[in-house]
Amino acid sequence: MKIIEIKELNDGRRINQFLDVARQVYKDDPIWVPESEQTFLQRFKAWKTGLKVRMWPIVALEDNYPVARGAAILAKAATDEDGNPQGWIGFFESLEEHRDAAESILHRCEDILRMAGAKSILAPKVDNLIVGLLTNGFTLPHTVLSNYNPPYYLNIFQQSGYEVRLKLHTFNFTRETVKRAEIKLPGFTTRESDRNRLPQELAIFNRLQNSIFTGTNQYISRTLEEDREMVQTFLPFLDDELVIIAEDKKRNAVGLLICLPDLYQAFKGDKINRARIISIGVMPGWKTKGVGSMMGSHLMQNLLKKGYQTAEASWILERNIQPHNLVKRFNAASGKEYVLLGKKL
Repeated sequence: MKIIEIKELNDGRRINQFLDVARQVYKDDPIWVPESEQTFLQRFKAWKTGLKVRMWPIVALEDNYPVARGAAILAKAATDEDGNPQGWIGFFESLEEHRDAAESILHRCEDILRMAGAKSILAPKVDNLIVGLLTNGFTLPHTVLSNYNPPYYLNIFQQSGYEVRLKLHTFNFTRETVKRAEIKLPGFTTRESDRNRLPQELAIFNRLQNSIFTGTNQYISRTLEEDREMVQTFLPFLDDELVIIAEDKKRNAVGLLICLPDLYQAFKGDKINRARIISIGVMPGWKTKGVGSMMGSHLMQNLLKKGYQTAEASWILERNIQPHNLVKRFNAASGKEYVLLGKKL
Protein backbone atom coordinates (compact mmCIF):
# COMPACT_ATOMS: atom_id res chain seq x y z
CA MET A 1 0.00 0.00 0.00
CA LYS A 2 1.14 3.51 -0.84
CA ILE A 3 -0.22 6.78 0.56
CA ILE A 4 0.29 9.92 -1.49
CA GLU A 5 -0.48 13.57 -0.78
CA ILE A 6 -1.99 15.86 -3.40
CA LYS A 7 0.00 19.08 -3.25
CA GLU A 8 -0.85 20.96 -6.41
CA LEU A 9 -4.11 22.18 -7.94
CA ASN A 10 -2.93 21.16 -11.40
CA ASP A 11 -2.09 17.59 -10.42
CA GLY A 12 -5.00 16.19 -12.41
CA ARG A 13 -3.90 12.57 -12.14
CA ARG A 14 -3.73 12.57 -8.33
CA ILE A 15 -6.96 14.55 -7.99
CA ASN A 16 -8.72 12.06 -10.25
CA GLN A 17 -7.43 9.21 -8.06
CA PHE A 18 -8.81 11.01 -5.01
CA LEU A 19 -12.21 11.42 -6.69
CA ASP A 20 -12.17 7.87 -8.00
CA VAL A 21 -12.40 6.42 -4.48
CA ALA A 22 -15.90 7.86 -4.06
CA ARG A 23 -16.91 6.83 -7.57
CA GLN A 24 -16.05 3.23 -6.70
CA VAL A 25 -17.67 3.29 -3.25
CA TYR A 26 -20.98 4.55 -4.65
CA LYS A 27 -21.00 3.03 -8.13
CA ASP A 28 -24.14 1.01 -7.40
CA ASP A 29 -25.70 3.44 -4.90
CA PRO A 30 -28.74 5.36 -6.26
CA ILE A 31 -28.77 7.79 -3.33
CA TRP A 32 -25.31 9.37 -3.71
CA VAL A 33 -25.02 12.47 -5.89
CA PRO A 34 -21.70 12.52 -7.82
CA GLU A 35 -21.82 16.30 -8.22
CA SER A 36 -21.37 16.62 -4.46
CA GLU A 37 -17.66 16.04 -5.14
CA GLN A 38 -17.46 19.60 -6.48
CA THR A 39 -17.33 20.67 -2.84
CA PHE A 40 -13.87 19.13 -2.51
CA LEU A 41 -12.59 20.84 -5.62
CA GLN A 42 -13.96 24.21 -4.50
CA ARG A 43 -12.48 23.96 -1.01
CA PHE A 44 -9.10 22.69 -2.24
CA LYS A 45 -8.79 25.62 -4.63
CA ALA A 46 -9.93 28.21 -2.09
CA TRP A 47 -7.75 26.95 0.74
CA LYS A 48 -4.69 26.41 -1.45
CA THR A 49 -4.68 30.09 -2.29
CA GLY A 50 -5.83 31.36 1.12
CA LEU A 51 -4.12 31.76 4.47
CA LYS A 52 -6.69 30.85 7.13
CA VAL A 53 -7.21 27.16 6.35
CA ARG A 54 -4.71 24.48 5.29
CA MET A 55 -5.75 21.18 3.75
CA TRP A 56 -3.71 18.08 2.99
CA PRO A 57 -5.68 15.64 0.75
CA ILE A 58 -4.26 12.11 0.74
CA VAL A 59 -5.18 8.90 -1.05
CA ALA A 60 -4.22 5.27 -0.44
CA LEU A 61 -3.25 3.11 -3.41
CA GLU A 62 -3.21 -0.67 -3.60
CA ASP A 63 -1.37 -1.81 -6.74
CA ASN A 64 -1.84 1.75 -8.05
CA TYR A 65 -5.60 1.46 -7.51
CA PRO A 66 -7.17 4.14 -5.24
CA VAL A 67 -9.00 2.46 -2.35
CA ALA A 68 -9.26 5.07 0.46
CA ARG A 69 -8.89 8.80 0.90
CA GLY A 70 -9.23 11.68 3.35
CA ALA A 71 -8.12 15.23 3.98
CA ALA A 72 -6.43 16.66 7.05
CA ILE A 73 -7.77 20.18 7.62
CA LEU A 74 -6.47 22.86 9.97
CA ALA A 75 -8.30 26.16 10.37
CA LYS A 76 -6.24 28.72 12.26
CA ALA A 77 -9.20 29.73 14.41
CA ALA A 78 -10.35 26.20 15.30
CA THR A 79 -9.94 25.26 18.95
CA ASP A 80 -11.30 22.49 21.13
CA GLU A 81 -13.10 22.73 24.47
CA ASP A 82 -9.74 23.21 26.21
CA GLY A 83 -8.76 26.11 23.98
CA ASN A 84 -6.12 24.07 22.12
CA PRO A 85 -5.72 23.97 18.32
CA GLN A 86 -8.10 21.49 16.75
CA GLY A 87 -7.81 19.74 13.40
CA TRP A 88 -10.49 18.13 11.26
CA ILE A 89 -10.66 15.18 8.89
CA GLY A 90 -12.99 15.57 5.95
CA PHE A 91 -13.77 14.06 2.55
CA PHE A 92 -13.15 10.60 3.98
CA GLU A 93 -14.08 7.64 1.75
CA SER A 94 -13.04 3.99 1.62
CA LEU A 95 -13.94 0.76 -0.10
CA GLU A 96 -15.33 -1.68 2.46
CA GLU A 97 -12.80 -4.42 1.68
CA HIS A 98 -9.89 -2.04 2.30
CA ARG A 99 -10.43 -1.08 5.93
CA ASP A 100 -6.72 -1.34 6.69
CA ALA A 101 -6.07 1.35 4.09
CA ALA A 102 -8.89 3.44 5.57
CA GLU A 103 -7.36 3.28 9.04
CA SER A 104 -3.98 4.15 7.56
CA ILE A 105 -5.54 7.25 5.99
CA LEU A 106 -6.92 8.31 9.37
CA HIS A 107 -3.60 7.74 11.09
CA ARG A 108 -1.71 9.68 8.41
CA CYS A 109 -4.15 12.58 8.77
CA GLU A 110 -3.55 12.48 12.52
CA ASP A 111 0.23 12.60 12.00
CA ILE A 112 -0.11 15.59 9.67
CA LEU A 113 -2.33 17.48 12.07
CA ARG A 114 -0.15 16.64 15.07
CA MET A 115 2.90 18.01 13.25
CA ALA A 116 0.89 21.14 12.39
CA GLY A 117 0.16 21.73 16.08
CA ALA A 118 -3.32 20.26 16.56
CA LYS A 119 -4.09 18.67 19.93
CA SER A 120 -7.38 17.03 18.99
CA ILE A 121 -9.46 16.07 15.96
CA LEU A 122 -13.13 16.24 14.94
CA ALA A 123 -14.33 14.08 12.06
CA PRO A 124 -15.80 14.16 9.61
CA LYS A 125 -15.76 17.93 9.30
CA VAL A 126 -14.89 20.22 6.40
CA ASP A 127 -16.23 23.56 7.64
CA ASN A 128 -19.15 25.02 9.60
CA LEU A 129 -21.62 23.62 7.10
CA ILE A 130 -20.35 20.22 6.00
CA VAL A 131 -20.11 18.07 9.11
CA GLY A 132 -21.17 14.71 10.47
CA LEU A 133 -21.13 11.00 9.69
CA LEU A 134 -24.45 9.51 8.65
CA THR A 135 -25.53 6.77 11.08
CA ASN A 136 -29.26 6.43 10.37
CA GLY A 137 -31.50 7.27 7.43
CA PHE A 138 -29.39 5.76 4.67
CA THR A 139 -32.37 5.46 2.31
CA LEU A 140 -33.32 9.12 2.62
CA PRO A 141 -32.21 11.56 -0.10
CA HIS A 142 -28.68 12.93 -0.28
CA THR A 143 -29.55 16.61 0.05
CA VAL A 144 -27.63 19.66 -1.09
CA LEU A 145 -24.37 20.33 0.82
CA SER A 146 -24.87 17.42 3.21
CA ASN A 147 -22.69 14.39 3.88
CA TYR A 148 -23.59 10.91 2.74
CA ASN A 149 -21.74 7.67 3.49
CA PRO A 150 -22.20 3.89 3.88
CA PRO A 151 -22.97 2.39 7.32
CA TYR A 152 -19.55 0.73 7.76
CA TYR A 153 -17.67 4.05 8.08
CA LEU A 154 -18.65 4.39 11.75
CA ASN A 155 -16.87 1.15 12.62
CA ILE A 156 -13.73 2.28 10.80
CA PHE A 157 -13.55 5.46 12.88
CA GLN A 158 -14.28 3.65 16.12
CA GLN A 159 -11.66 1.00 15.41
CA SER A 160 -9.21 3.87 15.00
CA GLY A 161 -9.98 5.25 18.45
CA TYR A 162 -12.61 7.86 17.64
CA GLU A 163 -15.53 8.44 20.01
CA VAL A 164 -18.88 10.10 19.42
CA ARG A 165 -18.75 13.72 20.57
CA LEU A 166 -22.00 15.09 19.20
CA LYS A 167 -25.20 13.72 17.71
CA LEU A 168 -27.03 15.69 15.05
CA HIS A 169 -30.49 15.23 13.59
CA THR A 170 -32.47 16.31 10.58
CA PHE A 171 -36.23 16.75 10.49
CA ASN A 172 -38.54 16.56 7.51
CA PHE A 173 -41.54 18.72 6.76
CA THR A 174 -44.02 17.51 4.14
CA ARG A 175 -46.74 19.42 2.35
CA GLU A 176 -49.38 17.02 3.65
CA THR A 177 -48.45 17.05 7.33
CA VAL A 178 -46.91 20.47 8.09
CA LYS A 179 -48.84 22.56 10.57
CA ARG A 180 -49.83 25.69 8.68
CA ALA A 181 -49.60 28.58 11.10
CA GLU A 182 -49.14 32.28 10.36
CA ILE A 183 -47.13 33.69 13.25
CA LYS A 184 -46.82 37.42 13.97
CA LEU A 185 -45.04 39.11 16.86
CA PRO A 186 -45.56 42.68 18.09
CA GLY A 187 -42.48 44.77 17.36
CA PHE A 188 -41.00 42.35 14.78
CA THR A 189 -41.37 41.80 11.06
CA THR A 190 -39.89 39.36 8.57
CA ARG A 191 -38.80 39.94 5.02
CA GLU A 192 -37.12 38.07 2.19
CA SER A 193 -33.56 38.61 1.06
CA ASP A 194 -33.00 40.97 -1.87
CA ARG A 195 -30.07 40.22 -4.17
CA ASN A 196 -30.42 43.69 -5.67
CA ARG A 197 -29.01 44.87 -2.32
CA LEU A 198 -26.39 42.13 -2.16
CA PRO A 199 -23.62 44.09 -0.37
CA GLN A 200 -26.03 45.13 2.40
CA GLU A 201 -27.51 41.65 2.68
CA LEU A 202 -24.04 40.10 2.88
CA ALA A 203 -23.13 42.45 5.71
CA ILE A 204 -26.26 41.38 7.60
CA PHE A 205 -25.51 37.71 6.94
CA ASN A 206 -21.93 38.02 8.17
CA ARG A 207 -22.87 39.99 11.30
CA LEU A 208 -25.72 37.71 12.31
CA GLN A 209 -23.92 34.43 11.65
CA ASN A 210 -20.90 35.47 13.69
CA SER A 211 -22.95 37.02 16.50
CA ILE A 212 -25.31 34.05 16.82
CA PHE A 213 -22.99 31.09 16.39
CA THR A 214 -19.44 32.10 17.37
CA GLY A 215 -18.44 30.27 20.53
CA THR A 216 -20.95 27.46 20.06
CA ASN A 217 -20.05 23.93 18.92
CA GLN A 218 -16.64 24.88 17.46
CA TYR A 219 -18.19 27.36 15.01
CA ILE A 220 -15.47 29.29 13.16
CA SER A 221 -16.24 32.96 12.59
CA ARG A 222 -15.86 34.20 9.04
CA THR A 223 -14.79 37.48 7.51
CA LEU A 224 -17.09 39.43 5.23
CA GLU A 225 -14.89 38.52 2.26
CA GLU A 226 -15.07 34.81 3.10
CA ASP A 227 -18.85 34.98 3.32
CA ARG A 228 -18.97 36.88 0.04
CA GLU A 229 -17.02 34.11 -1.69
CA MET A 230 -19.26 31.42 -0.18
CA VAL A 231 -22.51 33.16 -1.09
CA GLN A 232 -21.27 33.64 -4.64
CA THR A 233 -21.24 29.84 -5.01
CA PHE A 234 -24.89 29.75 -3.84
CA LEU A 235 -26.19 32.59 -6.00
CA PRO A 236 -26.87 30.59 -9.19
CA PHE A 237 -29.45 28.46 -7.38
CA LEU A 238 -30.30 30.61 -4.35
CA ASP A 239 -33.96 31.64 -4.14
CA ASP A 240 -34.36 34.99 -2.36
CA GLU A 241 -37.84 33.98 -1.18
CA LEU A 242 -36.30 31.14 0.85
CA VAL A 243 -33.94 33.40 2.80
CA ILE A 244 -35.85 35.08 5.63
CA ILE A 245 -34.59 37.99 7.76
CA ALA A 246 -36.29 39.06 10.98
CA GLU A 247 -36.14 42.71 12.01
CA ASP A 248 -37.12 44.66 15.10
CA LYS A 249 -39.20 47.84 15.00
CA LYS A 250 -36.05 49.88 14.28
CA ARG A 251 -35.36 47.71 11.20
CA ASN A 252 -32.35 46.09 12.87
CA ALA A 253 -31.83 42.50 11.70
CA VAL A 254 -32.17 40.12 14.66
CA GLY A 255 -32.69 36.73 13.00
CA LEU A 256 -31.79 34.84 9.85
CA LEU A 257 -33.11 31.70 8.19
CA ILE A 258 -31.36 30.26 5.13
CA CYS A 259 -33.06 27.61 3.03
CA LEU A 260 -31.71 26.26 -0.25
CA PRO A 261 -33.53 24.59 -3.13
CA ASP A 262 -32.19 21.05 -3.30
CA LEU A 263 -29.97 21.38 -6.35
CA TYR A 264 -29.02 17.72 -6.03
CA GLN A 265 -32.48 16.82 -7.34
CA ALA A 266 -31.73 18.66 -10.57
CA PHE A 267 -28.43 16.76 -10.91
CA LYS A 268 -30.48 13.57 -10.89
CA GLY A 269 -32.76 14.93 -13.61
CA ASP A 270 -35.70 15.61 -11.31
CA LYS A 271 -37.76 18.74 -10.82
CA ILE A 272 -36.69 20.57 -7.69
CA ASN A 273 -39.51 20.27 -5.15
CA ARG A 274 -37.40 19.71 -2.04
CA ALA A 275 -35.56 22.30 0.05
CA ARG A 276 -32.99 22.16 2.83
CA ILE A 277 -32.84 24.60 5.74
CA ILE A 278 -29.12 25.00 6.39
CA SER A 279 -29.19 27.68 9.08
CA ILE A 280 -31.61 29.38 11.45
CA GLY A 281 -30.58 31.63 14.31
CA VAL A 282 -31.73 34.52 16.44
CA MET A 283 -29.61 37.13 18.19
CA PRO A 284 -29.02 36.60 21.92
CA GLY A 285 -31.80 38.27 23.86
CA TRP A 286 -34.51 37.46 21.34
CA LYS A 287 -34.29 33.66 21.25
CA THR A 288 -37.25 33.11 23.57
CA LYS A 289 -39.50 35.68 21.90
CA GLY A 290 -40.73 33.45 19.08
CA VAL A 291 -38.67 35.12 16.34
CA GLY A 292 -37.53 31.72 15.04
CA SER A 293 -41.12 30.54 14.74
CA MET A 294 -42.06 33.73 12.91
CA MET A 295 -39.29 33.20 10.35
CA GLY A 296 -40.29 29.54 10.00
CA SER A 297 -43.88 30.57 9.36
CA HIS A 298 -42.80 33.01 6.63
CA LEU A 299 -40.63 30.34 4.98
CA MET A 300 -43.42 27.75 5.16
CA GLN A 301 -45.85 30.07 3.37
CA ASN A 302 -43.31 30.67 0.60
CA LEU A 303 -42.47 26.97 0.18
CA LEU A 304 -46.16 26.08 -0.09
CA LYS A 305 -46.78 28.92 -2.54
CA LYS A 306 -43.91 27.83 -4.76
CA GLY A 307 -45.02 24.18 -4.89
CA TYR A 308 -42.37 22.55 -2.72
CA GLN A 309 -43.34 19.12 -1.42
CA THR A 310 -40.75 18.59 1.34
CA ALA A 311 -38.15 20.49 3.34
CA GLU A 312 -35.31 19.11 5.44
CA ALA A 313 -34.19 21.02 8.53
CA SER A 314 -30.59 20.41 9.59
CA TRP A 315 -28.29 20.31 11.52
CA ILE A 316 -29.98 20.17 14.91
CA LEU A 317 -27.88 19.04 17.84
CA GLU A 318 -29.48 16.38 20.00
CA ARG A 319 -29.20 18.55 23.12
CA ASN A 320 -30.29 21.84 21.50
CA ILE A 321 -33.80 22.18 22.90
CA GLN A 322 -35.00 25.34 21.14
CA PRO A 323 -34.67 24.07 17.54
CA HIS A 324 -36.28 20.76 18.58
CA ASN A 325 -39.25 22.66 19.96
CA LEU A 326 -39.39 24.78 16.80
CA VAL A 327 -39.59 21.83 14.41
CA LYS A 328 -42.18 20.15 16.62
CA ARG A 329 -44.30 23.30 16.43
CA PHE A 330 -44.59 22.77 12.68
CA ASN A 331 -45.15 19.00 12.99
CA ALA A 332 -41.86 17.81 11.50
CA ALA A 333 -40.93 14.11 11.38
CA SER A 334 -37.54 12.71 12.39
CA GLY A 335 -35.15 12.29 9.48
CA LYS A 336 -31.47 11.37 9.31
CA GLU A 337 -29.05 11.05 12.21
CA TYR A 338 -25.38 11.99 12.17
CA VAL A 339 -22.52 11.88 14.63
CA LEU A 340 -19.39 13.98 14.96
CA LEU A 341 -16.45 11.96 16.24
CA GLY A 342 -13.46 13.14 18.21
CA LYS A 343 -10.02 12.00 19.27
CA LYS A 344 -7.24 13.50 21.38
CA LEU A 345 -3.78 13.57 19.86
